[in-house]
Amino acid sequence: MKEQINLAKQRWKFALEDKKFRYSLVSFMLIVVIQFAFISQYQFFLETRQGVVFIDPITGNLPVWNLDIPTFIAIYSAHLLAIILALLKPEKFLQIIIGYFFVYFFRIIAQFLLPLEPPVGIIPMNDPLLVWFGDGQLITKDLFYSGHTSSTFMILLVTENFKARVYIFIALLVIVFGILIQRVHYTVDVYAAFFFTFTAYRLGLFIIKKLNFKFANCE
Repeated sequence: MKEQINLAKQRWKFALEDKKFRYSLVSFMLIVVIQFAFISQYQFFLETRQGVVFIDPITGNLPVWNLDIPTFIAIYSAHLLAIILALLKPEKFLQIIIGYFFVYFFRIIAQFLLPLEPPVGIIPMNDPLLVWFGDGQLITKDLFYSGHTSSTFMILLVTENFKARVYIFIALLVIVFGILIQRVHYTVDVYAAFFFTFTAYRLGLFIIKKLNFKFANCE
């Protein structure tokens, strides 16, 4: 582990000496911060719109449970693990930042084009991050597609460590089960998340390859 940390320090030293990497990292981090600030206000707009409501053919007849605690433990532990491991390689850390951007960029557009009413029987989730960014108001209409599913699937795709991938995969199953059994999303919100996320992942990978950082393979 000590060798990995020393190697990571060396990689970051070389990375930060690369002007192209510095500009890319700062730019995308700034964009993501602005994007999340926008989303915190955009959600209030979504709450004012009349949307479509329907009975989910898969979860519509299942019991409703409040699974906030295990769901958010799965969400934040998986993301924290992925980010810590990504810090071992600067280009992987940048890829996660870019992935977050595209996942939520596509989601903003998808939500605008497909307004939905929350599923019948919803138990709203109290996401501590969204509450912190917002004003504490519960959001129930940011539906298509599932942000928690998509962002967690994205870090699963980016993560290289096998054991970490297994943990993130299990966390993703917990998240999907939690948001569906709590009626926070329709099943279609979860299905669509995987397709949009894979596109976001491929775009991030394409950008990283095009930037072609010279330090990427340093050992």
